[in-house]
Amino acid sequence: MKIVKPPKLNIGDTIGIVASSLSVLPSFKENYQRGKKVIEEMGFKIKEGKTIGKVRWWAAGTPKEVAQDINSMFADKNIKAIFAQTGGYSAISVLEHLDYELITHDPKPFMGMSDMTTYHLAIFAKTGMVGFHMDDVTFGLGRKPREGEGDWVKKDKEFFLKFLTKSEAPGVIKPLSEWEVWKKGKAEGHLIGGILQHLTILSGTNYFPKVEGFDGAILFWEEVGKSLYDISRSLYKLKYLGILDKISGMLIGKIKYLKPVRDEEVEEPTAKEMILDILKDYDFPIMANLDFGHFTVNIPMPIGIKVSFDTTKKELNFLEGAVV
Repeated sequence: MKIVKPPKLNIGDTIGIVASSLSVLPSFKENYQRGKKVIEEMGFKIKEGKTIGKVRWWAAGTPKEVAQDINSMFADKNIKAIFAQTGGYSAISVLEHLDYELITHDPKPFMGMSDMTTYHLAIFAKTGMVGFHMDDVTFGLGRKPREGEGDWVKKDKEFFLKFLTKSEAPGVIKPLSEWEVWKKGKAEGHLIGGILQHLTILSGTNYFPKVEGFDGAILFWEEVGKSLYDISRSLYKLKYLGILDKISGMLIGKIKYLKPVRDEEVEEPTAKEMILDILKDYDFPIMANLDFGHFTVNIPMPIGIKVSFDTTKKELNFLEGAVV
């Protein structure tokens, strides 16, 4: 597959914001406004989509309305990038209404995480366009740091400018927290991944990259609010799809808010024990607890971009830029 990199951003450009899944709920508004302010502080203008302010069930409009908002952002020549205000639950319902031909001819950075994994993978599968798994407006840029998180917004700004406004390779990114080596080794390949639950929900559909697209890839994933057996099922599905036979390495981000098993008598393993048991027959290197996922500063993980890592160094090296 040919990788399509969108044009880089310049200070002064206009960034569109869409409610691609959840709407801007009343409890989100303070964070949302704070996130908008951060974008403006970096020197960018903002145009809000028609989904901002709309509410329908657990979405910001019908699937067609959300798709129309996203399509219009790609069609608007004055909009140079598109930011999700946050994630949610409804992205999969929108995929059939996106204009992939339009996106192919006018690629733009489409940024966000969580439910945005669904959009990133679908657009990558249909067009080859790089998708930006990174902090969103409301719960990334707009998060009010708790004690000990004082540099959260500062790091988000640095990552945004490094990955979105420069065509050069970002180079080596060092840990912001304690990264863990679960299997030693070196790997190099293109990034592909996102939140694990949406990787497996989308798999088997026409909106999921072909198994061949995982040849030599570095699979990255994170998870939130699931049980260990949910994670187990997801990893086994990737195994049965043949994806784990293809990849050259695995990067695991933050695994947050694990749900306990319902049966109290069950003795659960640790996440590490379970994951390594499933992956025991594979020799690719694995690093875990990296700085991406929910409720953490997010190192941007652009889908389709080549990276390398060496477990002895505990660092991630971006070998090419994500924009041109």
